[in-house]
Amino acid sequence: MRTTSAGLLALATAVTSVVAFAAPASAADQVTVQADLNGDGRLDRVVAETIAGNPNEQFLVATIRGIRLTAHAPLNSYTGVQPLRVVDLNDDGSDEVVVTESVGANTVKFSVWGLYGGLRPVTLPDGSTLALWEGGGISALSGYGCEADGDARRLVTVRGLLDWDNGVYSGERVTYAVADGVATETSRTPVVGPRTEPGFQVDPLACA
Repeated sequence: MRTTSAGLLALATAVTSVVAFAAPASAADQVTVQADLNGDGRLDRVVAETIAGNPNEQFLVATIRGIRLTAHAPLNSYTGVQPLRVVDLNDDGSDEVVVTESVGANTVKFSVWGLYGGLRPVTLPDGSTLALWEGGGISALSGYGCEADGDARRLVTVRGLLDWDNGVYSGERVTYAVADGVATETSRTPVVGPRTEPGFQVDPLACA
């Protein structure tokens, strides 16, 4: 039976908090955060800022014990730079920063940067940059978080698409082990159910 208007209203209500969490702050030309990138117990200054004349990239600057490291990351010029999130994806004492690359109508895309022989993004084993997503609106869902796996910490991503005929989402939950700037997949589990299905639940704050 096709989802009724009342069902759609319920779905909209269910995703309100998700969309609100994913919504970015107002556009800015520069944002700053403190993170211990090298794990020495001292906080390092990390800055993301717009680049004059270059609407498609943002400038990342990390100052570690007086040494300035720089990098370029993609940027959706409409939103400007967004607040940086501090994480430690494998709980090894060395932080990474989550950088917002683009903001869509319902979904935000991130990359994760750390000190890996320089200021570099976390990659997949094939060398491509790891992309994290958050949001999705009513028709889809996506998110990331972390969870404990014995003495280790794993990065977790979830994605799902709504089946409008039965009102449930079908997708998957993927876990990664992050080491030396590379995220290696350790498990992939199909998930089917409502947005509240445990398999779709992730907590970004668990990465801090």
